[in-house]
Amino acid sequence: MNVPSVNSFNKTIACPSSNVLLSFHLQTLSPEIRTLVKHHLAGCDFCCAEMPLLAHYQRPLKGECKPPEIPINLRILAESLLGKCRTGRKVSAQEKSLKLSFSITGG
Repeated sequence: MNVPSVNSFNKTIACPSSNVLLSFHLQTLSPEIRTLVKHHLAGCDFCCAEMPLLAHYQRPLKGECKPPEIPINLRILAESLLGKCRTGRKVSAQEKSLKLSFSITGG
């Protein structure tokens, strides 16, 4: 029994990035690029399906993209596994006491 081939539903190398599609949605592209994206959307089901998802995108507020701080006990563990503190920063008294308690408990 032969199964008919089905085109895969995925982004291809010819597809614009999600950032470009978002810029298209926000109408911030140059007219030339906008025309190219519009032409691509006419023949690409995947990008057409991505457009409604991008309509819900909200830009993060300023400072919202900052990575979270590493918990102190996890930082101490990582530094002990990697050897010396490679950051060159000064180790606080709290970190020293946590490191001591960590080594005493065998954790």
